[in-house]
Amino acid sequence: MTTADADGGFQFGGGTIIPSDVSLLILDCFETLVEMAGRSYVARRGIADFIVYFQQLGVPMIVLSDGDQAAVEAALGQAGLTGRFLAVIGAPLSLRQHEDGRVLKRLDTVVKRFAAPIEQVVFIGDSPLDGLAARQHAVPFIRVPRSEDQTFTFASLIKGPSRYRSGEFSQVFLERYLKRRP
Repeated sequence: MTTADADGGFQFGGGTIIPSDVSLLILDCFETLVEMAGRSYVARRGIADFIVYFQQLGVPMIVLSDGDQAAVEAALGQAGLTGRFLAVIGAPLSLRQHEDGRVLKRLDTVVKRFAAPIEQVVFIGDSPLDGLAARQHAVPFIRVPRSEDQTFTFASLIKGPSRYRSGEFSQVFLERYLKRRP
């Protein structure tokens, strides 16, 4: 699902399919599960089919967001996604400060809480920080495009591989992000 970097680490966001032995899906909220449409949040394209598919397989799905808990729950409610996930975890419980000063998602606490083998967990997010959190915790990661890419659909991740090459996109986006940091 992931490919090795030159340094032997995970190329975060390199995967475009979810393996058949997945035992836990962790999903970011904003720009991953939901997007803005006018003044309210709507579900991303294909997410309903994605949720139904993995629920039928009995795969638990958790929302882990760096957004405030109340804001995450409100966004999921506007998008009609309330009650579709085993747990919804927002800030401050979802975050911890990394030694370099960045604030990253606590994937480790979710994996431990739901007792999932790390190699059977998949984290799906949209940002370089999501990828870095996945790398830090050695969690396989799929990077989805933000909502500007109207051609992307979560349904493409059900059986994959999707036409979306998340690894290439992630590397370009990460390089831009790192150049902007002070």
